[in-house]
Amino acid sequence: MKKKVVNLIIMFTSLSIVMFFTLKDDFNGVMHELKKVNIFIIILAIILFFLAIFIKSISVNKFLQVKHKYKLSKTFCLTIIVQFINGITPFQTGGQPYEIYLLKKDGIRITDSANSILKDFISYQIALLLLAILSVIISVKKILAVNFHTRFLIIGGLLINIIILVFLLFFSFGKKPVTKLVNKFMKCNFFKQKNERLQKLNCSLANFYSSGSELKNNKLLFIKCITLNLIYLIILYSIPCFIFKSFNIDISIIDSITITTLVMLIGNFVPLPGGIGGIEYGFMQLFGIIILGRVLSGAMIMWRFVTYISCLIIGFITLLIKKGRDKK
Repeated sequence: MKKKVVNLIIMFTSLSIVMFFTLKDDFNGVMHELKKVNIFIIILAIILFFLAIFIKSISVNKFLQVKHKYKLSKTFCLTIIVQFINGITPFQTGGQPYEIYLLKKDGIRITDSANSILKDFISYQIALLLLAILSVIISVKKILAVNFHTRFLIIGGLLINIIILVFLLFFSFGKKPVTKLVNKFMKCNFFKQKNERLQKLNCSLANFYSSGSELKNNKLLFIKCITLNLIYLIILYSIPCFIFKSFNIDISIIDSITITTLVMLIGNFVPLPGGIGGIEYGFMQLFGIIILGRVLSGAMIMWRFVTYISCLIIGFITLLIKKGRDKK
């Protein structure tokens, strides 16, 4: 509980600092642009955002359904809660452990829920990396047009995602080399209670191997879930196109998807909850290549409201409702 409070304080403080630097040079001008926004298009953008989350929940549900009858509606609520927890924890690391905890309360064994979430995470990482590489190729000129620091953050974010995927695939499919490596590492003298630690570690690795084995044996499900995660990301990253449209400015869907992908890569470098600071910086730098002036600041604020603040609000309410139902 204390960690959540600390994370919330950090999040609101960071968000306040970002908003201050965004608005300080032309507060009245940005507010003027925000007043002109087309509210119906913003509502459409919010609907698209939650549609993307729903598609994401289908992927999670498909893996859960392999061993358990778990309703899609419950998975959707669970995914919204996960988005909320990810939004208030550094590097978006809190969502999956909390998801396992909630699934346990719903009667699903920890090994089964962890296995399902791990398989979905691998599918998501593959989809993300495919989209990221494609976006870098398409947006080479835009990447070269920004400053060195932004280019460094984009490439760094891409490398982080590659490392994560390699790590996941290695531990999921490389049973023999990983087992040898772990056993040698655990023989080091600085480890206390070696047998107990080795037993726990082998149990965790067994979950990785189980996930890898199931993915190899059910390639069609794996491909379907990669596709679902790809659709989820495409819808999510197309939202800036609608945000700018609400300001009566047209940008292409391709620019929206590719630039937002690069922006989210930058967010991977920022340890603050929700990638606050890095994501806003990336948005201003990369969309600033094609959009100038106070509209850019207004669009960034509205985009963060649609894809971040609204999710925190709905996610918190959903969590409270779920807790209330669980008590009954």
